[in-house]
Amino acid sequence: METKPSEIIEAHGQHLRIGPWHSSDSTAQITPLAAFEPLNSRIIQIGIERAMKSGYRTIYSSALMDHEIGGFLKCGFTVKEQLHVLRHSLAPTASSQNMEDIRIRKPIRSDLEYVVQLDEKCFDSFWTMDVAGLQEAIEATTRARFRIALYPESKSETIAGYAITGLGDKKGYLQRLAVDPDYQGRGIAQQLVQDGFGWLRFWRAREEYVNTQTKNERALNFYLKMGFTLLQERLNILEVDLGA
Repeated sequence: METKPSEIIEAHGQHLRIGPWHSSDSTAQITPLAAFEPLNSRIIQIGIERAMKSGYRTIYSSALMDHEIGGFLKCGFTVKEQLHVLRHSLAPTASSQNMEDIRIRKPIRSDLEYVVQLDEKCFDSFWTMDVAGLQEAIEATTRARFRIALYPESKSETIAGYAITGLGDKKGYLQRLAVDPDYQGRGIAQQLVQDGFGWLRFWRAREEYVNTQTKNERALNFYLKMGFTLLQERLNILEVDLGA
């Protein structure tokens, strides 16, 4: 079955995109097209009506800051997931010792299937990415760096992790970071993050942002150790059940 097309809606002086969530035929996503501009409830309601006509049964919002969710709450959305937001100044930090040697390179097409499989091992079904999701993350910013970490085995190398780092308007974004659970604790995540730091400094970015689930204490502690600072405002994924 073909994936339903996305649609741009313009109304009441605002724009949003509504399309399938992760290629789903039953779940849609509403995304504001103006960064940090809260959508009003009138255009959100139009989006809900279009989704219902298209046969969707559930709608998720894109990740929204606390101050952006008011219009969604008025339309019956509730918070499904909350995310911490962290910031790094990109000032040089000391490298940790005792990291195992890995090779970091740009993936080729044949690597993508293994990257998706690794992603499924690292995240629950709500957060996993397929190949289309990877491409969407890469295209979310003006520039992007997609790298895989290869861990040396006896006669070959294993894709043990990957990272997608984006750059837009002198700001960096760690879009995705995943390390195979079988290879965690070997410094692979740290080396992938530091690779992204170096790339962002080359392009003279001023800062980098990353988010992680509020319930993921391990990831939060890792980012704090990497020099990120926790911001007060959170990101929210909201949900509405169209059947209700």
